[in-house]
Amino acid sequence: MPNRRRMAAMIAASAAPTEEVTKLGSVDAIVEKIRSGHIKKIVTLSGAGISVASGIPDFRSPGGGMYATLRPELLTAPPQQQEAMRYNPTLVVDWDLFRVNQLPYLEVRRSFILGTAAHRWQPTLAHVFILLLHEKGLLQRHYTQNIDGLDHQLSPQLPAEKIVNVHGSLAHVHCEFCGHVEDMAAFQHKVRTQIRNIYDANDTGNVLRTPPSSLCTCYWLKGDSCGGL
Repeated sequence: MPNRRRMAAMIAASAAPTEEVTKLGSVDAIVEKIRSGHIKKIVTLSGAGISVASGIPDFRSPGGGMYATLRPELLTAPPQQQEAMRYNPTLVVDWDLFRVNQLPYLEVRRSFILGTAAHRWQPTLAHVFILLLHEKGLLQRHYTQNIDGLDHQLSPQLPAEKIVNVHGSLAHVHCEFCGHVEDMAAFQHKVRTQIRNIYDANDTGNVLRTPPSSLCTCYWLKGDSCGGL
């Protein structure tokens, strides 16, 4: 099991409320214990919901999440793959599909990849709260399931060593097959120019395969993350 998945499994296994946590009582009681100094060490774990207020859709929200708004008929995929994604939208970020057809993932995530690189979205109040915990000397570690990099936009006030990217990030790009690391600027250029914008009816695209790296011809370039898994 890769390190990041082992880490995620460990976090999930430890997520059940312990007797000590349940003794803390309501949210108001926890806040009071923090203010009074009774709680001196805090570890945070965030997911997609923390970034929704910045304008980034989450994965599973009915009506507005990525899966609910997915339109498989727009994706560069044969009919059987489109039908499979229509039945199970999570396949668009699944490794089993990515290893045989990388275009659906890159087309769906095109605006997210380019928007993240351009800092299109800004940290939310929830992110600032995590920074506040650090400034008060309470934050021990911040585990984030997000790959949007909003946590790192709080740097240097929030030290990078305090942040653990459970699902990786879009700060690095590598080939899923051979491990070759691609230059980020070059990858963004290829995504911008070679991956079709499926939400623009005038963009027919000029792409036959996933854009390769300059030193690798595996065609499996992907952000250093595990998508929405």
